[in-house]
Parts: sequence; structure tokens; C-alpha cells
Amino acid sequence: MQEAVHDGHGAGAVHGAHAARGAGALALCASTIFVSAFLLFLVQPLIARQILPWFGGSAAVWTLCLVFFQVVLLVGYFYADWLSRRPLRTQAVVHALLLLVACAMLPVIPDAAWKPTGQGDPSAGVLAVLAATIGLPYLAVCTTGPLVQSWVARLHAGDAPRQAKVYRLFALSNLAALAALVVYPFVLEPVFALRAQAMAWSVGFGLFAVLAIVSVVAVAKAKPMSTAGTTEAPATPTLPLSWKDQLLWLVLAALGTVALLAVSAFITQDIASVPMLWIVPLALYLLSFVLCFDSDFWYRRWLFWPAVVVLPPVMGWYLNTPQRSLPIAAAIGLYCIGLFAICMFANGELARARPGPERLTRFYLLLALGGAVGGIFAGVVAPHFFNGYWELPASLAAPGLIVLWLTRGRLQWVWTVFAFAIVVGFAAFLRMDAVAVSLNVLYAAVSALALFAVGYTAWRARSWPAAAGLAGALASVAVAWLSVYSVLEADNRTMLRVRNFYGALRVEQFGIPGALTASRRLMHGVISHGEQLQGAVQRRLPSTYYGPKSGAGLALLTNRSETQRVGVIGLGVGTLAAYGRAGDTVRFYEINPRVTAAARSHFTYLADSPATVEVAQGDARLLMQQELDAQGSQRFDVIVVDAFSGDAIPMHLMTREALALYGKHLLPTGVIAFHISNRHLLLAPVVKRLAEDAGMQALRVHFEPVPGNLTLEHSSEYVLLTRDPRFLQDPVIRERGEAIDAAGVTTWTDNHSNLLGALRWTTKP
Repeated sequence: MQEAVHDGHGAGAVHGAHAARGAGALALCASTIFVSAFLLFLVQPLIARQILPWFGGSAAVWTLCLVFFQVVLLVGYFYADWLSRRPLRTQAVVHALLLLVACAMLPVIPDAAWKPTGQGDPSAGVLAVLAATIGLPYLAVCTTGPLVQSWVARLHAGDAPRQAKVYRLFALSNLAALAALVVYPFVLEPVFALRAQAMAWSVGFGLFAVLAIVSVVAVAKAKPMSTAGTTEAPATPTLPLSWKDQLLWLVLAALGTVALLAVSAFITQDIASVPMLWIVPLALYLLSFVLCFDSDFWYRRWLFWPAVVVLPPVMGWYLNTPQRSLPIAAAIGLYCIGLFAICMFANGELARARPGPERLTRFYLLLALGGAVGGIFAGVVAPHFFNGYWELPASLAAPGLIVLWLTRGRLQWVWTVFAFAIVVGFAAFLRMDAVAVSLNVLYAAVSALALFAVGYTAWRARSWPAAAGLAGALASVAVAWLSVYSVLEADNRTMLRVRNFYGALRVEQFGIPGALTASRRLMHGVISHGEQLQGAVQRRLPSTYYGPKSGAGLALLTNRSETQRVGVIGLGVGTLAAYGRAGDTVRFYEINPRVTAAARSHFTYLADSPATVEVAQGDARLLMQQELDAQGSQRFDVIVVDAFSGDAIPMHLMTREALALYGKHLLPTGVIAFHISNRHLLLAPVVKRLAEDAGMQALRVHFEPVPGNLTLEHSSEYVLLTRDPRFLQDPVIRERGEAIDAAGVTTWTDNHSNLLGALRWTTKP
């Protein structure tokens, strides 16, 4: 009896030791996953910010970075899926070698040898510098998450309930990504220089590598309690994976990514040009992952299926309103709520369809593949083949079709097709020329009939999923119809609609062409790039932000020399060419070839100017550096820097190094005019601090036009920089120039800038 009791105590002690080791291993694995995901989302903006000035600071650079990260993530998940099928000892050795080789590439600071030396497409250069600088460390970080989760599944082998909870670690990784998303723009970027950020990230990577190696050792020592003392055998799936299931994973993962990118682009360029507004959609996207994979409690079909068949048509209706009928805050709210519903739907269905832990790495592989396909479609294919943000309606129509697919087994197809045809036919009847109803009546009548058809289907089939399938089909058709209608019934004033990497442009016509008061405007989202009157005399007058009393007008007209060389960063419609005289030279620097083409084909400022007009295609800073190296200073009398009206301002054009470059191309008596009219950013103190750093004087020039002016002049704000005392003593400059308070503002450099500190917390009217 005593021996038996002793043996029982001994077994209990061994059991307790296994449990303690298992708990410790689980804590290590969770810490490793959190750190890896945190580093994963920190390094993306960090490395992109470092190379941005090298390749023009354009949206194309960010897009290429995104494509690179998604492709490496896909490669990493292939690696994790392959390695997870090997014995644990092999996994430990191979992954430790990857971590050590990645450590040898630290710190993540690009070598200056990768800086481009010529013009042309920078795509290959961007991808090359990313691969050389961050390739292996990023691969090591992104592969560790799924690998560690597979180790945890091994740790709980034989314990099905605990194995099922391994997906909560995926929620933990997205929580860490969400934390990094908040920490970088609000904590790290405003305080630390880029080099310090890179060094800190490299130290964090070293800590992460140690955690990953210690985690696999801990898992190896903590044998599963149910199999203690037995030889570990690789888990084999009981049933093969269906190709339909795998295709569904792929489609749902792609849907979330496309919806995120499409909504982010739309709300930041077509609704409100607010800096860092892209953080909100990305945070909602990550939050949906956290909720859906943390617990089945958060995703309820009865809530989110109706949401994704009601909200997308409403969002499609907003796309179809030429005047954007909703207030800005309401429109942003609508699209953010709609995006969250779509992401919860996509990720909730993914969580419901997740396989057992033995297929965990294959599941993550297909998620990564779907994300990469969606990212390439929205970030690379769409800008090349679409003339607008048509990936947005596609992402709005997809959820309804997926609902239809998920309910295919519950549908009574004859009745469903009949009800669908009745609703669509009624809508077509109301659009006939013989039936005169307003759009509001059309929408109300069709919506009422659709609700009746869906309700009757639910009653007849005794199943709400059957009604959801019909509702999904109707919602998808509604989005498609609204999108097509917006093209066919587009506002008559839209003369041109084009798109490329740099965004979507449109030329709008106001008034009857040829009339004295008629005008044309070039728009990039909600940002005006200039407007021109169409009368024979009026079309030669500078307008919008560039009138004679604006800061640019004062810089060009005050103390004007006999002949003048002017450099302009940002072409727009070429308005500043209107100041050119015979013998003058006006040289524009424009990164977007679509803007150049529109300025030449739909506006006449460039053709009408008596001056010699030159347009240099490419990033202004890169071109000016190349010109300086090849032929010396351009010796400009005036340089107008006009690139800061939107939300994604090219900060590399407003740094100490940029101003030094402008100074080398400027005559000693020259003037630099920074156009800083921006509703959301207070940039005057930033430019003032740059001027003080360079030993120049800075004056703010603000202009408010008389209401109803016939020259289309807009309110504008400039900061004029010069070393010329003659310019500063001019009576007009002394009267119009205002002092600038730059207290508390640090000098922006290529290594450090603080966009957050420049935000206007009270929006300028």
C-alpha cells in the first residue's frame, strides 16, 4: 500500500513537471509570436521610409514595397508549410540557421550603393534594395508565426480542445500587428530618427531570434502529457483537403486584402485628403482578424451576413452620386463600417472553415497566397488596366456572391431564380424611357420588392440561409448595376478619366466650351491641380492658387529681372507658365506622366506661354541632383515647390537636404516659394525652421480672394525663402509678408521628420 502510494506521488510529480514545462513552453511560444508580428509590422514603414527619397517618394514606391512584402510572406509560408512536416529536431536546426544568417544582415539600413543613378522605371531598383536589406530578416520573422503555432499543436498532441485553441495565437499575432500600427506613427516616428529606428529594430530582431530558438527547445523538452514516454509520430490528416475548401480560403483571403486597399485608396483620395487616414481601415482589418480567430463568439452569421448584403449597395450608391451627397464624416464612417463588415465576414468564414492543427501551415499558406493575389490585383494590376478605382465595386459585389455560394445547398433554385428575375425585371421596367420615375423612387421601389422577395423566400424555404443566398445575389447585382450606371450616366463635365501608379486623374468641364466663363479643372481625388478659364483672353490669366497676389505671384513679379529662369516642382495644369515672357525659361518637374499628358491635351497654359517651357519627367529631387552632377546649377531666379496640397505629401521635398539642393540651383538673389495650402497640415513652422537652419529669411504670404472673382483665384498660403535683402525690403513684400512662429518645431531631415506634429487638430475651413 505504501509502495503504491509512493508510486502515485511519483506519477503525480512527473505529471506536474510535464505540466509546468508545457506551460512554460506555451508562454515562450506566445511571446515569440507576439514579438515576431510586432517586428513584422514595424519594419514595413521603417524600410520604406528609408528608401523613399531615393526613388522619388511616390505612391509607386509604397506599392512596390507592399508587393515585395506580400511575395516574401507567401514564400515564407511555403517554407513554414514544408518545414512543419519535418521532425522537430530538423525544424529547430534549419530555422536556427535561417535566423543566424538573417542576423548577419543586420542592421536593416540600406547601403548607399543601392541609390539609383539614372532615370527610368525604378521598380527593379526598389525590389533589389529591399531584397538586399530586409529580405532574409523579413522572411525569418514572417515564417516564425505559423511554425511556432505548429509547435504548440505538437505540444498539445492528443488534447483536441487545447489543439483547437492554437488559432488564438493567430489572433495574438494580429493584436501585435495592431499595436505596431499604432506605435510607429504615434510614438517611434515623431521621436526617433530613421537610423535609430533601424538600430532598435535590429536589436529587437536579435531578441526575437533568441526567443524563437529557446521556444523550440522548450517544446522539445515538454513532451505532451498524453504521449509522455512514447515516440512522437507525425500527425496525418484523416481526410484529404477538398479543392473547394482551399479555393474558398483563397477567395476569402483575397477579398479582405482587396477591400482594404480599395477602401483605403478611395477614402483618402476621393472623400477626404486627411494625412494618416489610411491607419483606420488597416486597424479595422487587423481587428477583424483578432476577433474572428480569438473566439467563435465574435462572428455571428445572423449579424454579418445581413451587413454584407445591405452595406455594399449603400456604398455603391454613394459611388454613384456625382456630388458626393453625404457629409465627409458620414461618408468615411459608412466606408469604414462597410469595410469592417466585409473583413469580419471574410475572416469569420475563414475561422469557421479552418482545418485541424495538422493542416495549420497549409491553411496559412493559402491565406498568404490569397493576400498576395489580392494585393497584386489591387496594387499593381488595377492601376495599369483600370481608369478608376473599379476594384472597389468588385470588392463590394463579391461578398454577396460568396453568401450565395455558401448557401447553395439550402436554396430552392426554381423559386430563387424566379424571385431574382422578378426583382431584376421590375428594376429594368422602371428604367424604361416610358416610365418616368426619379432615382430615389427607383431605389425605394426596388428595395421594397427585394425585401419582400427575400422575406417570402425565408418563409417558403423555412430557412433564413436560403433567403440570404437570394439577398446576396440581389446585392451583388445592385452593386454591379450602380457601378455600370455611374459610368454610363457619368457627369457630363468629366472629359478625361485616367489612372496609373500615382492615382486616378480626371479633367472636368464647367460651363459651355468656348464661353467666356467656361473652365476646365484637373482633379486628383478631391485635390485640385489647377483650373483654367476657356475665353481667348481669360485662359492666359493665372488662376486658383497662383494669382498675382499669391505667394507664387509675388515671388515671380517682385524685383523681376530682364529675363528670368523659373523652376517649378509640380506641373498641375501648368498655370505658372502664364507668368513667362519672351526670353524667360520655365522648367517644370513632374513625376506623373499622366499629369503631363493632361496638361498638354486639355489645357493651354504651356502652349500659350511666350517663354521657353520645359517639362522634366521624374522626381524633382532626383532630377535636380542629376542636373547638378552633370551640368551644374540651373541658376533659377525663383523655385516654386508645389507638392504639398494632398494627404500623402512627399516629405523628402521638405527636408534640410532638399533645401540645400534647391539652394545650389538658386541665384544668390533668388527666392524659393513653398506652396503649403493644406487643410490638414500646418507646414509654415516647418519651412521656417528649415530656413533658419539654412541661414535664410522666411515670410508667410496668405491670400484670400474677393468672393465672386472672375479669375477663379482661390485662397492660398505660401512661405517665401530668400537671402536677398532687396526682395525683403520691397514695399509689397513688407506689407504682405507675415512672421512665422516656429517654436518647438525641429528641423526635418531625410533621417527624421514629424508629420504627426504638423497636423492641424482643428481642420482649416
